[in-house]
Amino acid sequence: MSREEISVRQWQEQFKAGAFNSSDIHTQCTAGWYDWFCQDHALAGRLKKIGRVVIGITDPFILDNYYVWFKNNCPMSGPLYDDARFEPLEGERNGKYFLVSLDSPHERAKWSLFTERYGFDAPEFDCRNIREMVQYVNGMGQELAQGVQPGFLQEKQAVVSYLLQHNGAPPHAVYREGPHLYSYYQGRRSPLSKRLLAAYTPETLPPETGGKNLEQVGGIYVFGDGAAAPAPQKIVQKGAKRKAGPER
Repeated sequence: MSREEISVRQWQEQFKAGAFNSSDIHTQCTAGWYDWFCQDHALAGRLKKIGRVVIGITDPFILDNYYVWFKNNCPMSGPLYDDARFEPLEGERNGKYFLVSLDSPHERAKWSLFTERYGFDAPEFDCRNIREMVQYVNGMGQELAQGVQPGFLQEKQAVVSYLLQHNGAPPHAVYREGPHLYSYYQGRRSPLSKRLLAAYTPETLPPETGGKNLEQVGGIYVFGDGAAAPAPQKIVQKGAKRKAGPER
């Protein structure tokens, strides 16, 4: 069932007016559900939960230049989970597409943000609560509007190149743990992740590096101490056309 693509701002207005309260399929498709595995009558309740991330958006660029749609996912193992997918209303994605998942059994935190610019191997950001998530998404607004590429994108690429050189294969996933700090899993079944630091200048890195064992990769200094990173946990850090989005 097709629907008119409306801005995030218009979606918020209609949601607050109760336009999506009814559990009938027509209403829920109008709200933005595109694919689901749960029972039809469950969509309205699920919308109220995942819709919190849409309601929390205040950045004018995202409000007026994006539309949102929703997917209920069925993983190979674990419970069903939902995500909200944000796409530009006009033009090509050009790295501006992003999605927010809620309670995915694949991920280590309750809320996870995947962006086209960071890649879909791991979240660009994940956190424990909706307040942190909407704060981060709103903080992306000006970057998306101006086409700004945050420095951590180059840091991540340097980390990937470093690991490819040292391990002979690209990592399965690279996670942001905080400023200049990354962890990775070399393979899907790796029991432990490893920790790396990356920055434009050695002085930016923590004193623990001692300025030693640094390698420069694409203009970025990378320090790999070989230590196991902390066990995956919920963290706090800053910051397709339909059915064509990445599947996890």
